[in-house]
Amino acid sequence: MASETASSADEEKETLVFSAAVEGATTDKRGKHRILAELKRLQQDTKFLQEELEELEKTENVSAICKELLHNMDSRPDPLLPE
Repeated sequence: MASETASSADEEKETLVFSAAVEGATTDKRGKHRILAELKRLQQDTKFLQEELEELEKTENVSAICKELLHNMDSRPDPLLPE
């Protein structure tokens, strides 16, 4: 459900960016090709960030893993330190 909401929000952003690019094309001197190239780059950045967020959602809570690791390390004496 969260991914559906994020997907629809991203589609709205892309539509807004594209409409802004089209509106700006009438006053912008950069040309259609540059505007479309910039739009494509923004879409690629958005896709990359979406993939990264999905990957982060799949990972476990890092702080819980760190706490468990610290607990395991503290419970065992260091064999290199003299007693």
